[in-house]
Amino acid sequence: MRIELSQREIEVAALVAKGMKDVEISKMLFISRRRVGEIIASIKQKFNIQSRVQIGILAYQRGLVEFNYDLENVEVLI
Repeated sequence: MRIELSQREIEVAALVAKGMKDVEISKMLFISRRRVGEIIASIKQKFNIQSRVQIGILAYQRGLVEFNYDLENVEVLI
């Protein structure tokens, strides 16, 4: 069974994968920092994962982000 993410969870996961901090994500998405934390907690719970790194891996595996060849920049595909 494939676990689905909401559109907001997809956006947050992609930005976490890009290395953004909660406060940066909140400003970009016009939501509170607390709400970002809640969304991150929801993603972690859905997939039984513990870290932001694992969220980044999840985002990559789901095709939400793409790395360029030099691996210095991450392109968000949403």
